[in-house]
Amino acid sequence: MKGLGIIIDHIDFEILALLKENSRIQWKEIGQKVHMTGQAVGNRIRRLEDMGIIEQYTIAINRVKLIQPITAFITFFVETTDHKTFHDFFKAQEAISEAHRTSGDGCYLLTGHFGSNEELEMFLERLLTYGNYRINLSIGKIK
Repeated sequence: MKGLGIIIDHIDFEILALLKENSRIQWKEIGQKVHMTGQAVGNRIRRLEDMGIIEQYTIAINRVKLIQPITAFITFFVETTDHKTFHDFFKAQEAISEAHRTSGDGCYLLTGHFGSNEELEMFLERLLTYGNYRINLSIGKIK
C-alpha cells in the first residue's frame, strides 16, 4: 500500500495485527509467524514507529473488574465558544477514557466509566456547567 509517501506491505499489516492483539509479543515470536528473523521484525517495527503508523503501545483495562461497571457514551453539545475550559475539565476527569471532537449530532463524544449511578449523576451535573448532553449506556461489550 502506498499513500502520502508511506509504503507498507502485507507483512507490515500482519505485524500490526499481531501487535494489536498483544503489544508485548516478542519480536522473535512475530518473526516465526511472518517467516522473518526477530531482528528483521524489529527493524520493521522501528520503521513503522518512525513513520508514525505505530503511535503508542497501550493496554486494555477491564473496567468491570476495577469496579467501574457503568460505561456511558455521552454526546455533548457545547454552549460556549470557550472549548479550552471544557477540554481542561474532561481531561482532568479520571472517569473519561476517550473524548472525540465530532461532526454531525453534538460537538463531542465522551466515553466514561463509572462505579455507580450516583457517580455518573454527579459527573453529569458538573458537565451541565459547559452545555447539554445526551447519554447512551452500554448494556454489554461485544468487542
